[in-house]
Amino acid sequence: MIIDVLIVLVVVGAAWVGFQRGLVQPLLAELFALITLLIILHNRSAFVAATDALFHLGAVLAVVVALILAGLVGYLGARVGGSIHRMPVVRGVDGFLGVWLQALFGIAICYLLISGIIVTNRAFASLSAATVNATQLRSVERQLSGNAFTSTVLDGHDAQTANARAARPGGVQLAEVPGLGALQTVTRDILYPQLAGSRLAPFVMNVGHRIPGLGAFTSRDLPRRT
Repeated sequence: MIIDVLIVLVVVGAAWVGFQRGLVQPLLAELFALITLLIILHNRSAFVAATDALFHLGAVLAVVVALILAGLVGYLGARVGGSIHRMPVVRGVDGFLGVWLQALFGIAICYLLISGIIVTNRAFASLSAATVNATQLRSVERQLSGNAFTSTVLDGHDAQTANARAARPGGVQLAEVPGLGALQTVTRDILYPQLAGSRLAPFVMNVGHRIPGLGAFTSRDLPRRT
């Protein structure tokens, strides 16, 4: 299954990075890059407009720019972490903890991704039609905001525009709301069925929900295998 392969790649890859580089250096690189991407995603309309105005790039190339920018910020975090890693007082402990805590960090990332799939499926499962009114749209937005990854599907400008259209008589087609229509299709047709067949997802959820502040989902919230 795709999700199981992804879990193995993320967790084993994180542990290998921890073995090679310790804890602090890769952790700072990952946090710097992840925070940068989340900020860009949360303000993606403004970011796309800015890149188009400065470089005359479309939305697709703006994604490339976002990844490059996140990589550069992550590199800055790695440089800072490398300076800390080279300090004799932390080198031994940093190397030992790196393998285990980086593997745990990989599990945390997988936990958030799987939680995002669960949240997304629940948000859209409550809708009985392709057309939604303002109340239904706000309910979907509120549920999606509960996860670090799904909270960035709609930025402020998109949400405001979509809510204004949904408040009109007849509501708005969910497929016409930027991000939501595609997210519903991908979750319903690909991600949720894959999650139902995953053998590693229960382990990730049972470990991840014990990490403070990460979430309350457990293996009981996963879809049953068919």
